[in-house]
Amino acid sequence: MNMAFLSSFRAGRETVFPEELRQQLRGFPLLEQVGEAALGRVLAEANWFGLPGGTTLPRDGENDRALFLVVTGSLGVFVDGDNGRRLVAHVPAGETVGEMSLISGEPHSAEIVALRDTELLRVSAAAFENLITRYPRVMLNLMRVLVRRLQDTTQRSADRARPKTFAVIPLQDGLAGEPIATRLAAALAEMGSRAAVLDSSAADRSAEWFNGFEAAHDIVFYRGDAPDSPWSQQCLRQADRVFLLARADEPLPLRPLDLPASKKRAAGLPELLLLHQPGRWRGLPEHFALKSKLFETHHHLRQGVAGDVRRLARFIAGRAVGLVLAGGGARGFAHIGVLKALAEAHVPFDHLGGTSMGAIIAAGIASEWSIEELTARMREAFVESNPLNDYTLPLIAMVRGKKVSNLLREHFGEVHIEELPKPFFCVSSDLTSGRTHVHRAGLLWRALRASVALPGILPPVTHHGHLLVDGGIMNNLPVDVMAAGSHGPIIASDVTGELDLQARDPRYGERPWWWLISERMRGNPSIVSILMRSGTVGSEAQRRVVREQADFLFEPPLEDIGLRDWKDFDRAIAEGYAHASVMIERHGVPLTEVWTEGPAIGLPHALAVE
Repeated sequence: MNMAFLSSFRAGRETVFPEELRQQLRGFPLLEQVGEAALGRVLAEANWFGLPGGTTLPRDGENDRALFLVVTGSLGVFVDGDNGRRLVAHVPAGETVGEMSLISGEPHSAEIVALRDTELLRVSAAAFENLITRYPRVMLNLMRVLVRRLQDTTQRSADRARPKTFAVIPLQDGLAGEPIATRLAAALAEMGSRAAVLDSSAADRSAEWFNGFEAAHDIVFYRGDAPDSPWSQQCLRQADRVFLLARADEPLPLRPLDLPASKKRAAGLPELLLLHQPGRWRGLPEHFALKSKLFETHHHLRQGVAGDVRRLARFIAGRAVGLVLAGGGARGFAHIGVLKALAEAHVPFDHLGGTSMGAIIAAGIASEWSIEELTARMREAFVESNPLNDYTLPLIAMVRGKKVSNLLREHFGEVHIEELPKPFFCVSSDLTSGRTHVHRAGLLWRALRASVALPGILPPVTHHGHLLVDGGIMNNLPVDVMAAGSHGPIIASDVTGELDLQARDPRYGERPWWWLISERMRGNPSIVSILMRSGTVGSEAQRRVVREQADFLFEPPLEDIGLRDWKDFDRAIAEGYAHASVMIERHGVPLTEVWTEGPAIGLPHALAVE
């Protein structure tokens, strides 16, 4: 912060403020067209003070009832929510804060935190009352400001809350010159964003200069030079979000980054960027733990793989494409056709999730299998062999489940979810707690084994004593899970459909076993069909969530293809491909929010289906 500039701000009527500040205040909505006399009154009554980034604005003493004008920097407004304090508003330079409690006289209901180094002018309650008495235009402007904020609250877009400044802080020696920030800025520039990088050469610039630089760009990266250097600390104070940079083949530090508590609430825990050498991207660094207090999530950046940088750029820009695939037994093969059509339309798959069969297919994409490799592996696993024929005495389930485990292990190996090049999750149903269990860490094959464990058919998977079964029982299309951490549009593919699962015999369930066998179960669903269907239905409430939270929804009709029709593999893929191609070609809306890997495309919006 430029202390020489700040020292010129002093309380008292005799203070002479720089003309540049006077000009800046003319642009405040509160002071529009109030005249030079009113502007002079504000300057005469105002007291200056500064807040370093991450500092909470104290609301006692002179600050208890006052109006604050944000000259440079940015403030965040936090209120209490169900999960602690949450950010509800940004107050950038040129705006005011504190007017609500000043007018109402009510106790402060919000906490105000400097999101970056911030300069403020404070106008006391008495001074403000004198101002609006002598210059009614100020009160009219204030009413307009409050109306605009109310409109913004009810019609707020995601862009207004999107982070603008990012600190990239190295955790290990020798990373100060790593060009990740520059490469990200270049990728964002290709997407049409005005992105720039600031390094330690800007350390002596004034707060006003930083404010102007940020205003001139859509995204600014502050590239730190060392974990605890003065410049890196300044980067942290300026950042809306923090990236920690580390080599994947070196241990991570055991000590969390020293961020003020208020800054953690504003920016959240940092995200970890793991740099991988060519041919050595598998594996995680020592001390890596998702539940540590060092970072919230992570991204893999492989040297020479430009797609990794572009994917991270889409996350930053709020354009990362989330893909969610539903469970549905053999009907799930239609997902492959949908993916093929999307791939031909150059849609990237940045964040993947699914349930049961959808989870297996999504895991293949997260593992960077091509559509051809995915098709071949699924054919080998489910068509050319039968993983559900290792029958056993049905004390726990009808089959042992060993063949399914071996199949998943064969295709996915001992890879952990955290190692996948693309973010991935799958869901299972926790019978012990009665809740959905989201798998984001641990052995991939074992998480998939839990997600496909149809109760009664496959044995549950144990997790710390809990019993995990097929995720379709509670959440067959986990769009809500994706939306909770979404950084862009969500594409969902649902193959559940309406199955012809009916009992044509009016005495179904009352017949003796020998009669059912003699009739070959004609017109009556078997126990396997019932169990498989129960594991894919989900709930009507969850289906409504899908249509509210998925941006684009595919629902291949799949007529006459049942949950156990494994031999209809090619037909299911063909129907999924045909459905998606038609929807993309004829019924789409421009996918303007997404940076595709090629020409822009159209996709069906979930809400349009209604």
